[in-house]
Amino acid sequence: MIITKKRPYNGIKKELSKKDKIGVISCNACARMCKTGGREALEELAGKLKNDGFEVVDMDLIGTPCNIDMLQKNQLHGNAQVALCCDAGIENLKQIFPKNKIIPALKTIGLGAYNNKGKIWLIREFK
Repeated sequence: MIITKKRPYNGIKKELSKKDKIGVISCNACARMCKTGGREALEELAGKLKNDGFEVVDMDLIGTPCNIDMLQKNQLHGNAQVALCCDAGIENLKQIFPKNKIIPALKTIGLGAYNNKGKIWLIREFK
């Protein structure tokens, strides 16, 4: 699994304009297991953006955005996507939607493992 951590919210906001029509997407696999993605994180981030006066037009929970086929099956709306996913998902979004603003909401830390007690540990840090 890929381990991620949340980027500071203020940094994400600085990359957006009040004119943007924003789609928020989230990984429902590794990022959910890291508690940086999944439905709860998706709704939390979309809520913060709305409270700060941004126009959120879409929210999509995607199984694995690192799988380009998963992204192509989803109709993402807006001219800007704020993505709760790893760097692989970000790259796929950039390939599929080259004219859109793609803003990572997470930082990819490295390769990790997950045990049956819910513990995640870092095996190899990405540089």
